[in-house]
Amino acid sequence: LSERDVDLRDPQLSVTPGGRIMLNMGGSYYEGDKLVQMKPKVSFSDEKGVNFSVPQDVILEEGLKKGKDWLWKATWHDGTAWAGIYQPFGDSTSVVLAKSYDGIHYGYVTKFNIPGSANETTLRFDEKDNMIAIVRREGSNNRNGYIGMSAPPYQNWKWNELGARLGGPDLIILPNGKMLCGSRFYQLGMTDKTVIAKVTPEGKYIKLVTLPSGSDCSYPGMLIRDGVLWMSYYSSHEDKTAIYLVRLWLDRLEEMTEHEPVPDPVVRNPQPKIIELSCADEEAVIHFTLDGTEPGTQAPVYQKPINISHPVEVRARAFKGDGPPSRTVLAVVGTDIMQEAQKPKKKPKKGLRYRYFEGSVRMTSEIDKLPLRASGVAPEISITPRMRDTDFAFVFEGLIHIPQDGLYTFYLASNDGSRLFIDDFMLINNDNPHAVREKKGSVSLKAGYHKIKVKYFQLGGQRELRLFWQGLGFGKKAVSPDVLFHN
Repeated sequence: LSERDVDLRDPQLSVTPGGRIMLNMGGSYYEGDKLVQMKPKVSFSDEKGVNFSVPQDVILEEGLKKGKDWLWKATWHDGTAWAGIYQPFGDSTSVVLAKSYDGIHYGYVTKFNIPGSANETTLRFDEKDNMIAIVRREGSNNRNGYIGMSAPPYQNWKWNELGARLGGPDLIILPNGKMLCGSRFYQLGMTDKTVIAKVTPEGKYIKLVTLPSGSDCSYPGMLIRDGVLWMSYYSSHEDKTAIYLVRLWLDRLEEMTEHEPVPDPVVRNPQPKIIELSCADEEAVIHFTLDGTEPGTQAPVYQKPINISHPVEVRARAFKGDGPPSRTVLAVVGTDIMQEAQKPKKKPKKGLRYRYFEGSVRMTSEIDKLPLRASGVAPEISITPRMRDTDFAFVFEGLIHIPQDGLYTFYLASNDGSRLFIDDFMLINNDNPHAVREKKGSVSLKAGYHKIKVKYFQLGGQRELRLFWQGLGFGKKAVSPDVLFHN
């Protein structure tokens, strides 16, 4: 399906009361690189579901149409198609509920009163004709999704914030009445995943299943047939982006939804260089990691206090039997442990050594697999020495001179992925493909020279790599060439 000079995207399927397949999609209109208009489109199959009609405009009643309208997904119920239409304007986005009797003409029902920039919305109906909406949010400091419920005529809604950020969410109600949400799961400092989670109208979000996935992923579709939950989704964790199909046994999923998750573990730092973990459920087993990875059942089991010598990012998760595990608890410990300075044998020279690579990777750990194209000394951490604008990577290594003993906070901003290492340990993990994003990490350093390394890769689109710091006697500023050296 195509339309001249229109970008058709985000296809969503449903089945009309007459048994035809209805395909909703968004139509984006551009002038150069500027998005000037968004029109929802629809196409219908023949009775056999083989051939589809030419895409046509969805007709929105006067007052509902705003010029940038995105009917993301329609749901049929008792002969009526219901949809959340989101309308972006500047930094804000709102969602209105609309209905149609033919899948073409839609009328206004109500506006969802959700804080932040609400957008992608999936609607479902329970056995009592209540409508449930699960909504993605962006644009604000708190990006957690929202879940809402309303009785007919669906104009008065009760909303609750979910305990997770959503991406391309789908929702399905199991025969036992429990609800599952398929969505992208955003993980701090790690690659994103596509997951299935139990959700409740009160806002509980309990992750049950993590599917093979990574980085740019999600937008699942789910249905139940013959005791199996079928789910399709896309992901880019293998060589290239692909669409995956999985099946999960319904009886096992329903059993999982009947259990409450294990209580979250508690991270304590009772004295310098010591980490203690505990859980309110004494029968639970706590798994932990110190390398930024997700603690699954293959991770080390906590048995006694952990000794550390530098700042670490501890992640802990509690497991018990076959029930849902706890959430992952993250804590940064050891920023008060003073790190000794290096003692170079010769007087260091100005600048950092760099290696420049070309090729496509999705994690900084893969950079060394790329062909090396150039190397040298750069006065500062910058992508200026690059030889092209896409699919390249840098590794900067050397020393940073610390003026006096104290606590220093570093800020690493990049598009795409980057990591900062101080004295051979990872202080900031800003890895994986993403838009411009800044992360920070703190460490106590003695005056003198300390090892510094920055790894960075760029795929396409906007490019950025910047390093800032803040310490005793000075506020946040760029790390300048006068403190960077190499042996």
